[in-house]
Amino acid sequence: MLLASSLQNPYVNADPASFAAVIVIIVAITRMWPQKRQGFDTCFFAYQRILYKGTTVDFLTSVYDSTQHSNFYPAESTGKSLSFSELSCFVTQILSTLELQELGGVYFQQLNTLLPVVGFSLSDFDSRWVYGNAKISSTQIDLPLQGENAVNGEQAHVYYYISSPLSLSQRESLFQLHDLFGKQVKHALSFMRMQQMATKDVLTNLGNRAGFEQSMTRQLGWAQRHDEPFALLVIDLDNFKYVNDNFGHGEGDKVLVHVASHLSNVLRDEDEAFRYGGDEFCCLLDCQSQQQLACAAQRIQMSINSSNYLRRLGVSTSLGGTIHREGDSISSLFNRADNALYQVKNSGKNSYHAA
Repeated sequence: MLLASSLQNPYVNADPASFAAVIVIIVAITRMWPQKRQGFDTCFFAYQRILYKGTTVDFLTSVYDSTQHSNFYPAESTGKSLSFSELSCFVTQILSTLELQELGGVYFQQLNTLLPVVGFSLSDFDSRWVYGNAKISSTQIDLPLQGENAVNGEQAHVYYYISSPLSLSQRESLFQLHDLFGKQVKHALSFMRMQQMATKDVLTNLGNRAGFEQSMTRQLGWAQRHDEPFALLVIDLDNFKYVNDNFGHGEGDKVLVHVASHLSNVLRDEDEAFRYGGDEFCCLLDCQSQQQLACAAQRIQMSINSSNYLRRLGVSTSLGGTIHREGDSISSLFNRADNALYQVKNSGKNSYHAA
């Protein structure tokens, strides 16, 4: 009785970690006494207020209403609220991963079975993270992810694309699911930040070799699932050893930082740069053709060659690149680009070659 009353109390204070605990308790109770299941729907909804540390959230408030049509929602509810089993299944699924990109896919699959949501986007975090059929002509609902910022530093939003008008009950269900998703997004972003700390090169603030391999694995998976190729560019600094031998390793470190800043300035948000090791850098690029890859390589080379500092030290760049092919592994893709790089190194340096 004490447990049940505490779960039903809408003003119990707890931190967000209570989320999983509350769900486990409710599921356990439901399995023990299935004949009382109808009474636990109320208990389930109570966890929302627990997670908000006693703050009651009105899902009908206009703060969530950012649709393109002010009168889009029907005046009367024609649907029914989500059942306990539907919510329990939903929570189980979104708790299955802390990888943000994968979490978005799991979330959309659940949304698509419960509501007329045909498209979903996490583009505030990565422009490629669009799921389903997010057409411009569809009605869009954008809901904020409280306390989280997009890559541009502004308030992050989630974008939903719906195929038909939502009833009031469906609207409330969407807000509930969004709220649940937002809690898991916080954990996923925390996990991502911890991973980034372990996969950053301290000197240049680019990704390190471990980060490169992690991102490469993710890119390969995306390419295989969506049939969307990407490109790899391997960059080696010409005459870097001369700088270390004649000016010291401190000056060599300055060169590495200088080159890293050029890469960061030239690359687009969807591209990634890494210090692979020593004076070798790698870039994962959103390029689908050799022409696009050649343009990206040219931009990088022109930027570095325009540096008076690097020119004074005699430092230039040799680049080798390749486009993902079906059946590629990390090693096959890297070796192809690396071999192209060394063709440049052996034929005069300060140039680009594609494999």
